[in-house]
Amino acid sequence: MVNREEIDLRKVYIETKNTLSDFVEAPDFEAQQIVRQVFDVSYSEILTGVKRMACPEQIKRIRDIVTRRCEHYPLQYLLGEWDFFGRPFLVGEGVLIPRADTEVLVEEALRFLEPLSAPKVLDLCSGSGCIGLTVALERPDAQVTAVEKSPAAFCYLTQNNERLGAKAECLLGDALALEAVKGPFDLIVSNPPYLTGQDMAELQVEVRFEPAEALYGDEDGLYFYRELTKIYVQRLRPGGMLAYEIGEGQQNAVSELLAAASLKSICQIPDYNGIIRCITGKNCDFVEDYGLSAV
Repeated sequence: MVNREEIDLRKVYIETKNTLSDFVEAPDFEAQQIVRQVFDVSYSEILTGVKRMACPEQIKRIRDIVTRRCEHYPLQYLLGEWDFFGRPFLVGEGVLIPRADTEVLVEEALRFLEPLSAPKVLDLCSGSGCIGLTVALERPDAQVTAVEKSPAAFCYLTQNNERLGAKAECLLGDALALEAVKGPFDLIVSNPPYLTGQDMAELQVEVRFEPAEALYGDEDGLYFYRELTKIYVQRLRPGGMLAYEIGEGQQNAVSELLAAASLKSICQIPDYNGIIRCITGKNCDFVEDYGLSAV
């Protein structure tokens, strides 16, 4: 018989928060996330001090998570999943952690697709699938293809596809040398590696646990934008859109690459902090007015 002990969720939350306070920027938030998942409870149950019977495995798990988090191991990897666009995506070592900034790219993709019927969408450098699978789930009529090179990340992509019921086509392969993807596509999206050599040298400790191949975009951070644009602009339908997530300060360089590839109405879209995070371009002269700034 498993020995259980009664715990006060609020007390456990406070102890967890206090332990984390010297090691993380948002101990309140992280403590809530940890307690919520380990004990499968709501935020309100935590904050009102509801009592729960806990088994030894749960007590051990929360201690192990807190210990590793104090060593700056990513919280998302410790929990094994992270929310993106309101859905839990499985994550772990070998795959880039979904970030809220990327939701801007998804929102722009969905806005573009809104008037289209049964659109074809290609997600390059898909990672966990947070972009392509979210599009597939928000637009069940879309035919979404997600491409990922890393076998480790591809494992998470396929698991998330099945777990969330996205029904996307998942392809293991190098986006820069993938002949199987012909197109044409209404929309091509990508959050490629875009950190510079200097960025890589200055990474936060937590980010160093994420795969370098999903982060590093050559010394200037622009390698994948140059190469992907050359290949995939030819696979857009008339009126189709190419959309990238970019790093801070890269908007002009990436916009110039899209313009050089004859894409039109190039737009720069800010994230929730006002940083230009998304660049889009279309392969035709006619562009609907979305109220965005065009370059």
